[in-house]
Amino acid sequence: MHEILKNAVGALIALIGTVLAILVGYRQWKRQQQTTREGEFRSQKQQTYKELWEKLEDVHVRLRTGAVSSDEFHCLIRDVNSYILKRGLYLERDDQQLANQYLSKVREFTDLVAECDSGDAKEPLVRQLKFRLTSY
Repeated sequence: MHEILKNAVGALIALIGTVLAILVGYRQWKRQQQTTREGEFRSQKQQTYKELWEKLEDVHVRLRTGAVSSDEFHCLIRDVNSYILKRGLYLERDDQQLANQYLSKVREFTDLVAECDSGDAKEPLVRQLKFRLTSY
């Protein structure tokens, strides 16, 4: 009986050690999986912001380099908003609103500059608009 108890205690200690090793390994694996998912999310978020900025700048350049009708502008806005909706998981709500405000201000800026006929009248207007753009 004493010998059976000796073997059982040794086996029990081995079993406890094995279970503990499995639990520690599982815990490390879960952490690694979580870290990987978080890294992928951050990477997607960075990519989304980069692409959004490129879309906003494309609209900005288009407005600054040529006359864009109201219908064309609304189409450009729709494209940006579609992108925001598709990638909304990775964008902060405030940043979505800022993107739309940015486009509205760029449109306002280009419209006002286009209305000016002389270069002398444009300079004070440009200063005023730069102040308005930075103040929102």
